[in-house]
Amino acid sequence: MMRRKIPFEIKILDNMLNRKICENVKKEGISNVSHVQADILSYLYRNKDRIIYQNEVEKKIGVRRSTISGILKTMEKNGLIIRNDSSEDARKKEVSLTLKSIKKHDDLEKKVEIFEKELLKGISYEEKEIFFKVIDKLKDNLK
Repeated sequence: MMRRKIPFEIKILDNMLNRKICENVKKEGISNVSHVQADILSYLYRNKDRIIYQNEVEKKIGVRRSTISGILKTMEKNGLIIRNDSSEDARKKEVSLTLKSIKKHDDLEKKVEIFEKELLKGISYEEKEIFFKVIDKLKDNLK
């Protein structure tokens, strides 16, 4: 019997989640938004009352500088974010939402709530808490 490998299972789940999120986002009129981009939009929205720098997004999302730069460049091209040079530090880029992404946020959040309920069908609160504990341990082990 083949033994399942956790990294492989996580990658499969990630791909499945990405496809489903992209499918739901396209229905809202924002095409080609990956789950990482959706996470970035959500983070920027939750922090819209303060200045967010590109390196902060990089740390929050957990990707390399070159990767986040490419993702944000695509998001900027698609009219989802604006990047400006910082007035305080020329080495830093400020990242903010566009009116387009702000207007879509509430609808997207409702879709995410519905999606999460669908995803967690048959999973108890206790199982969810165990899942988060295991995920946190996996992340700590990778640091």
